[in-house]
Amino acid sequence: MKYQLYLSWQQVVSLFSYHWEREAFLFLLPLPFVIFLFRYLINRKSQTKIILSFTMPLKQNRITRILSFVPDVVQWMLLTSLILALAGPYKINSKIKIQPDGIDMALAIDISSSMLNRDVNPSRLVVAKQVATNFIKQRRNDFIALIAFAGAPYLASPITNDSSYLKQALSGLDSKLIKEEGTALGDALGMCINQLRDSPNPKKISILISDGNNTAGNLDPLTSTELSKTFGIKVYTIAVGSLKPSLDPVDESTLRLIAEKSNGRFYRATDQKSLRAIFEEINQQESTKVKEIRWEEHIDQSKFFFDFAFMLFFVGLFLKLSSVNNILED
Repeated sequence: MKYQLYLSWQQVVSLFSYHWEREAFLFLLPLPFVIFLFRYLINRKSQTKIILSFTMPLKQNRITRILSFVPDVVQWMLLTSLILALAGPYKINSKIKIQPDGIDMALAIDISSSMLNRDVNPSRLVVAKQVATNFIKQRRNDFIALIAFAGAPYLASPITNDSSYLKQALSGLDSKLIKEEGTALGDALGMCINQLRDSPNPKKISILISDGNNTAGNLDPLTSTELSKTFGIKVYTIAVGSLKPSLDPVDESTLRLIAEKSNGRFYRATDQKSLRAIFEEINQQESTKVKEIRWEEHIDQSKFFFDFAFMLFFVGLFLKLSSVNNILED
């Protein structure tokens, strides 16, 4: 691999692909050729012809004559490599990074006993979990916190972008998870705020899925809503339950008020199909944008030329000090 690299940068084509920090040095490239041409012409004029009574074979004369140029070629390549190194060659490696501009969100699901009502087949809770799971699959670029609540809130998953962990946490939600009875909308929304408040992301939303009014907890829903506005958190509320008369009728009033006060939106889901459509609409409204970050990486190539010049220096030194030099000069 190393030898392939050396061969590639020595190729003429590679030189044209380089950029140069100090281009002025490139004007010196003809200088080695001029020096050796000038020296060759002077040496040629000063040579004295000696006529011998015998002649060496022509083939040997030609080989010796060709080899006599080896030291000059080595020196010429050495100077050329030094000039190229001093010119500061570098290559530009263009890079592109795709960075999704995601949203931070908290998903709060009511798991109180009323969510076991089967007016939405197979039950309000099962449908909510199924649709929420599909929603999480589509939000791979977002950070999501999962909160379950009944008479008290429960943090099923802190904010994360690990969709597998979130889906596992969601599948484990059950009405028996929280002992406190009732529906603590205010406390659930408060826990959503705690998960999102410190996020530097300007895009923050909460999605609150329930079927009833606030009947438990310490925090008033409107107080939680005002806090959501303070931290720039938009709240979507979804009331789940059939429009038909039921033992556990859906109370829309508080959920509507939370959505209106937080610049969010209220939805009513009467079956699995409508709940899927609601989540699809939220998915489109809160779409994730993608940033394309481009930058250039400058890779210095001068070291290769310095190394090559260093190697040629020792080659030239070897030719000068060894018996090879005597053969070439003869």
